[in-house]
Amino acid sequence: MIACAPKGGLRREVAAATLWSRAPESQARTNLRQALSAIRSALDDQIIQSNAGTLALDRGLVTVDLDALEMSAMGSDEALTSFGEQFLDSITIDEPPFEEWLAAKRAGFSRAVRDILFDFGSAALASGNAKQALAAAERILALDPYEETGMALSLRAHAASGERSRVQIKFDAFESLLKTDLGIDMSPDLVRLKNRLLKTDDKQITRSKAMSAPTLIVLPFKTLSDNPEHRYFSEGLTEDVIAQLSKFSTRVVVARHFDLAAKEPVGPLSQAEAFGADYLLTGSVRWLGDRLRVAVELVAVPGGSVLWAERLDRQSPDLFELQDDLSRYLTGAIPYRIEEDVAEKAGNTPDDELQAYQLMVLGKRLRDTISLEGNLEARALLERAVKKDQGLARSHMYLSDSFVVQHWFGELDAQDKERALYHARRAVALDPLDVHIQDHLGFALHVMGHWDAAEAQIRNALSMAKNEIESLAWCGYLLLMLGKHDEAAEIIEDVAKRRTTLPPTFEWILGQLYSFQGRDAEVVQTLNGASLLNSTGLAFRAGSQARLGMFGEAKFTLSEFKHARSRDQRLSGMTTECDTIETALGGLRALWRRPEDWDHIADGLRMAGLPE
Repeated sequence: MIACAPKGGLRREVAAATLWSRAPESQARTNLRQALSAIRSALDDQIIQSNAGTLALDRGLVTVDLDALEMSAMGSDEALTSFGEQFLDSITIDEPPFEEWLAAKRAGFSRAVRDILFDFGSAALASGNAKQALAAAERILALDPYEETGMALSLRAHAASGERSRVQIKFDAFESLLKTDLGIDMSPDLVRLKNRLLKTDDKQITRSKAMSAPTLIVLPFKTLSDNPEHRYFSEGLTEDVIAQLSKFSTRVVVARHFDLAAKEPVGPLSQAEAFGADYLLTGSVRWLGDRLRVAVELVAVPGGSVLWAERLDRQSPDLFELQDDLSRYLTGAIPYRIEEDVAEKAGNTPDDELQAYQLMVLGKRLRDTISLEGNLEARALLERAVKKDQGLARSHMYLSDSFVVQHWFGELDAQDKERALYHARRAVALDPLDVHIQDHLGFALHVMGHWDAAEAQIRNALSMAKNEIESLAWCGYLLLMLGKHDEAAEIIEDVAKRRTTLPPTFEWILGQLYSFQGRDAEVVQTLNGASLLNSTGLAFRAGSQARLGMFGEAKFTLSEFKHARSRDQRLSGMTTECDTIETALGGLRALWRRPEDWDHIADGLRMAGLPE
């Protein structure tokens, strides 16, 4: 209190009344004298000066940290991340006058810290240092997560870095935080700032060379009808597609809210090339009564080659249902086609020239094999991706997943379990609105054996997943592993009705669900060819064949299972032969929360001929 006093010092009677408000005046003065004596004994007798009933510090003998509260104190990244800790942190004194004084001082100190950090970040932006500006913004939000000044600086910094999808992601997360925690709406100024940043001229797009995430321009879908309601439908469909594709930081979406061809003498493809875009999405909507046909094309820029084209016919009297169905289909199919093209181009790129995004996509393709070999190869690529760009959330997610999948072939050691959880949490911190990242955190917690936490996380992901059917499928699978069969069935079977483009992993999940439901004929039909994927698929198929009395086929599948398990164990550094239930399946008990679920798999293998 003496150090923070105005230039004239702290009056004794104010100090006594503030710190000992419940004591008689004479006792309060005695307590003050004892406190001053203790300070002088602990420090230097001359530090506190007493003059005409006031107390002050001798500034020639002591330095006060508040005096360093200025921009010049932030000369390094370390200083920036620790700048502005709470005023008198952890101090509590049960005296109402002191609590009022402390609250006022803390509020004033926080405003000063916020203003200094904001000025520092703005100066960094003006000098072209968006990274330092973002660090200042993150420090403001770390000190007060509801501070709109910090969020405004964060949005500007991401826009300056060319990360326009991050502008939308950060804005949405902050809006949700204000609504959920405080019950308030975003300020109009912040809404206007976000809209302005997202409408920045596309020629100003700059992307991190390390990240090299593809840019997609989405043109408004043309309405081949004079009906205003049909025009509104096309506009709404365009907005839905843009909104869904903009959710993920692994993809940059540029929304063009006008018809390029109508406003410029050159066509949209030439302009998209001039903007530096990688892909262009165009579409049209034609109506006949309550039936409609949507034609879409995904074009590679430059060059103009059509990567994907499709014609979708739908019929429904409910326009919102139609719009939801079509946007769900398109936002599922488009990223898949882009990733396929990126992977193909990456395959023709020298290894030492591969960028973070390309490495991530290549790693994802190997991860999607759900094989031990594939995931070990994927890990090497994903570790390189993370090293090149620490901010690419999906790289952390897929790197974590390489450990999760390895766990499915035999329990990980403690260090690798920790790595799985670390990268899963890192991904969530980088992109909390990506539902695929949210559901993956559930799997990382499952690896750790945190059953309840894994279930809670999956329920959180389910609350976010609406049209992301691949994420829904994986949520259903983890619920299956956690013993929640009925809930898992409801989710997975709904995905089976809605799916558009999904990798063979979905059939692999569906076949396991059928097995627990006793639908063995459907297991044999579903777990076949590409969907077998690994020894797990073979185990379920062999068991179902045996239950159906197909003992010759079951014996053949069992032989494949034993061979696959032996190969997996060799890759894991184990030498045990997989010739019994325990040696082949014992290490997988940790995957199934209910012992009877593991017993179900073991019983099927016993029937197929695998001895105890």
